[in-house]
Amino acid sequence: MRLYHNKPPRRRKPRANAATGAKPRWQPDGSVASLIGLLVALTALRITIAFAVPAGVATVGDRMELGPATTSVVNLIIPARALGNPFARPGDFCSLDVNEMSHPGGAISVMAVRMDGVMLSWAGGPTSAKADCRSAEGQILVSASDYEALLKTQFPKH
Repeated sequence: MRLYHNKPPRRRKPRANAATGAKPRWQPDGSVASLIGLLVALTALRITIAFAVPAGVATVGDRMELGPATTSVVNLIIPARALGNPFARPGDFCSLDVNEMSHPGGAISVMAVRMDGVMLSWAGGPTSAKADCRSAEGQILVSASDYEALLKTQFPKH
């Protein structure tokens, strides 16, 4: 009886090195990655804008009436700029003279709050003897600090 055959010994096949339970990672293609990046950038921009706008200074719809009976004796002149709409660049310079505005009377309303100031609408007589803002069709931009100064002149805020 022969124990050995004339066959060469068998070679073992190499095993595949697969990790058990590991799934292939999903990787976005170029357009999906661009969309995700754009969404992240827009979200960060929105958060930045939300914190940059002065909070509590003015709210859209605030209204102050000016008249001889409601004015206190102040000599306040506020620098302003003409504005076409809430998204327009500020235009020509003008000024708001509180004493001049309160003699014929009128009302100031907050139309928008922007990062660079508060957009006001004036319905009344001339805003100043030198640099009248009525040529701005009633749309006026003042800084947030100047709007606060206007509030402190003891005009009733509605």
